[in-house]
Amino acid sequence: MPTKIIKKSAVLVPYDFGPKSVSALREAITITKYLKGEIYLLSVIRKGDFFSQLFKSEKDNRRIQREVTAKLKKIATETKKETGVRVITIIEQGNPIDVILEQANILKAQYIIMGKMDESKMDFNIFGASTMQIVSESPCPVITVSAKMINEKGFKNIVLPIDLTKQTLEKVIKALSWAKYYKASIHVIGVLSGGISSKNSRLNAKLIRAKYIIEQEGINCTTTLYEKSDTPVHKVILDHANKVDGDLLMIMTHQELGVIDNYIGAVAQKILKESDIPIISFTTKAIEHNNYFVSSFLPFELLENKDIKHLKG
Repeated sequence: MPTKIIKKSAVLVPYDFGPKSVSALREAITITKYLKGEIYLLSVIRKGDFFSQLFKSEKDNRRIQREVTAKLKKIATETKKETGVRVITIIEQGNPIDVILEQANILKAQYIIMGKMDESKMDFNIFGASTMQIVSESPCPVITVSAKMINEKGFKNIVLPIDLTKQTLEKVIKALSWAKYYKASIHVIGVLSGGISSKNSRLNAKLIRAKYIIEQEGINCTTTLYEKSDTPVHKVILDHANKVDGDLLMIMTHQELGVIDNYIGAVAQKILKESDIPIISFTTKAIEHNNYFVSSFLPFELLENKDIKHLKG
């Protein structure tokens, strides 16, 4: 009987050699160790428009390819030596957005972990604008990080904004899995959008239920409900994250489960742009991804509290 080959989990890290991609690689190492998986380090050499390519010689293209290949291989070798995590390098030419999404599908990646890339003159960098499109169209969850150092011991305070959409159950399950893995606390936050009192609001009821479910799973939880104010919702969330020493934000990138995947809600978009702490973003496709970290770590059946169904709706 032939030996069954078990495919290792793939974590895709788009890499442009800047400080944010260094942070992304560092976080990928932590997650990949748990998954017993492999990191795929991807650099994309951008193809310019017709006129820029016209004045760039084949010799220049080959030089850029060699430089990127040599740098990536050095990083892969050093990472394996220091951490024991295997790193496979990929160098592609083309549009960074297309290449990243294509590779995520080819590899059946469990996560894309990437920095919020800034515009650069380097031929192998990724434009910041592409971050939003990658997050919204990714077939798997995306973790975006800033250049800020990530604690090597992982996350201790997970901030979980929830609203009145039908995704509360999924959000809580995902937050629980991370909290159990990192032994972290969860800070649930809601922001009222109307004039209803917080005590009588459906959102307050959801926060109470979420806290009950989370604490039944042995995880420390706080809940905070903010009244409607002149302060933008994304600012309220980011300010709260600072107040509780949040080191991870977990958001849904669209406002309704039925909305097409390439839509990012206005609040989520602003959080993604302005946050200096890591963010895990989920779309419908990411929720339905059967082979990513959250579902493999904490399947619904393993939850101790059978009353979690009350979070639905």
